[in-house]
Amino acid sequence: MKRFKLNIRHRILLLLLSTAFISFFAFGGVSFFHMKDVYNKTILTGEKMGELIAMFTENFAVKQAKKRLSALALEKSKRIERGMYEIKNDAETIALQMQQILTHPDKYKKINLPDHNDKTIYSGEAYIHIAPELVKKGITNKLQDSICLSSNIADILRIKANFYKGHQTSLSIGSKEGFLVCIDTLLDEKEAVIFTKEFNETYDPRKRPWYKTAEIANKTVLTDYYLSADGYLALDWASPYYDNEGFAGVAAVGASLEALYKQVTEDKVGNTNINFTLSDKGEVILSSTNKGTFAVSKDHKDLRKVQEPSLAKEIINMAEGKSDVSLVTVDGKEYYLAYSPIPSIGWSYGTLIERDEVIKPANTAKELILTQSKKFSSTMQKLYIQQIKAIFLSLALIVLLLIGVSLISSKRFVKPILVLTNGVKEIAKGNLVKNLDIKTGDEIELLSDGVNNMAFELNQYMTNLSKITAEKERIATELNVAKNIQAGMLPNVEPDFSNKNYFDLAATMTPAKEVGGDFYDFYMLDDNHLAITVADVSGKGVGAALFMVKSKTIIKNFAFIASSAYSERNKPDLASVMEQANLQLFENNKENMFVTVFFGVLDLSTGEFSYVNAGHNPPLVRHKKDGEFIYIRNEKKNRIIGVSKKSKYQEHHLNLASGDMLFFYTDGVTEAMNEQRELFNENRLKSALDLIKEDSCANDILSTVHEAVKQYVGNAEQSDDMTMLGLIYKKVESIS
Repeated sequence: MKRFKLNIRHRILLLLLSTAFISFFAFGGVSFFHMKDVYNKTILTGEKMGELIAMFTENFAVKQAKKRLSALALEKSKRIERGMYEIKNDAETIALQMQQILTHPDKYKKINLPDHNDKTIYSGEAYIHIAPELVKKGITNKLQDSICLSSNIADILRIKANFYKGHQTSLSIGSKEGFLVCIDTLLDEKEAVIFTKEFNETYDPRKRPWYKTAEIANKTVLTDYYLSADGYLALDWASPYYDNEGFAGVAAVGASLEALYKQVTEDKVGNTNINFTLSDKGEVILSSTNKGTFAVSKDHKDLRKVQEPSLAKEIINMAEGKSDVSLVTVDGKEYYLAYSPIPSIGWSYGTLIERDEVIKPANTAKELILTQSKKFSSTMQKLYIQQIKAIFLSLALIVLLLIGVSLISSKRFVKPILVLTNGVKEIAKGNLVKNLDIKTGDEIELLSDGVNNMAFELNQYMTNLSKITAEKERIATELNVAKNIQAGMLPNVEPDFSNKNYFDLAATMTPAKEVGGDFYDFYMLDDNHLAITVADVSGKGVGAALFMVKSKTIIKNFAFIASSAYSERNKPDLASVMEQANLQLFENNKENMFVTVFFGVLDLSTGEFSYVNAGHNPPLVRHKKDGEFIYIRNEKKNRIIGVSKKSKYQEHHLNLASGDMLFFYTDGVTEAMNEQRELFNENRLKSALDLIKEDSCANDILSTVHEAVKQYVGNAEQSDDMTMLGLIYKKVESIS
């Protein structure tokens, strides 16, 4: 048999083909396994990146939600506390004014207010109600005189009622004799007050919860919520008042729960948000929902006894005055509960939002990431298959070229994937400004663009959070600037008004907030006359500070205009100065603000001190010959300025000798409260001043009073602006 033999050409061709095939399979196999390894690593890295970003997004969303809920709970608790404190302060103010009327009856006229049985009473209108059993017995002359005297409280009730317009409230005094002086405010300012048959036939203020609670406690109290005589749920701040014989009745400011309801329904965080207030007994007082666990219960349900352990634990913490943000279960659903105490009334404010709503954005982002990850895997798989086909198809064209093309293709294919993988790892570590620059013109470029967009959106979200934080810091800075501007508007004692040959003067003003409504002023009308002003604007904060600036400027302008009388050897009419200032402040006073003012002028050559007191606290004087301070009280008290166009004022005079001392102040001194909410009062102020030595300077007067108030108040928070001014007169032979 003849053997088949290959010629040289065939052998060379076979060798070349064998070499080509061996080379192809060698290089192709290496490329195949290398690509397979890169493919697997890229898919694994993409999945891990998706999990890391999803976990980061969820944790970040929960953290931000907790921070937002905690801030909301703290802000709302402080807002409710401020509102309740203002209502309490109004009740105490009415009680103090009522006590002033009863203990000084000779200073007030007898006023006849309408009985609600005789005419229609509208919102904001004062009226009288007499207990039915007294009417049956017959109204004695003594009782009628008492009613007419007590009706003087209507002025204060009207002023206070202006702050409650558009809300369902009741401001009243209930006398131990069985009659009521009251102003009701309704949602509609033009609406008439409706008196039920039961009210007309049975209502006796002495039998109401607010009266009994305050009478027994013998101090200002907040009642439990109850069903009012008008048929709505309400609660009251009630404060007892006294006459010369002792307990005389109770002043109360009552608000419906419906009016207070708005305080807890504002600033909702989401669709599932529930806001509520809780008493120290575990009872829901106010709520943004009318059904379920957190609805207000007429049966006074104690939430500390609920069956769910996680909720019961946090309710107990709320009742004990603690604050926190925790995950609880309510009616079978998980909620984040944030709460903060309202210390002054023993309540706590809470806000809930479903956990699913908090993490919903995170779940959306997670689904997006997983979707992108699946697309990435699918794209990688398609690219991998395409490259394998390209390698085998190239063998049919040219073996040697296929080897080179496969190596080049492998290199071009692997490089953008490695760039993409490294970039994704860096983004997953938190570098959200990383930008992947891959220009392949295929699915890898589309995938890199998707990763870039996702990183950009996350970075934008973080930037917006930073802007919100910066805005809060800006507001705090502006309040600090306002405080500095206000301080700069008050005159400096040094060097022109301190330890002069003919007088020594010192003054301070300490606001309760960043800015306040108190102010003092002093200036020379000419070479021989020193003008002094100490005043207290109603309210606190920026509004009071602006009204303070207006009041200070107006009074000073009219004082200088009136001082022209000195050039004609006459005396200016200080009462006219106050009347003109009152008229100008009354105009366009849409916020119904007012100011108490003590304004005086000291003749340095004679020691005569002329003054007008417009509803301000009485100052104290110590004549050197007497050795103790006494209050400068006038028989007839002038009205505050800014509330009535027809107010008239009376000028008074006081003669000072060399070494005599004067002390002026605002009610922030005598009404400073310690931790037991007890007032410093006028007696303690006098006792502190009596310790001042004869050779003391004006600064010694202020430092003595300030130290006495500080020791009495202790760690209690300052509740009102505090202003003091001390003056020592030094008689000299002549004034140049």
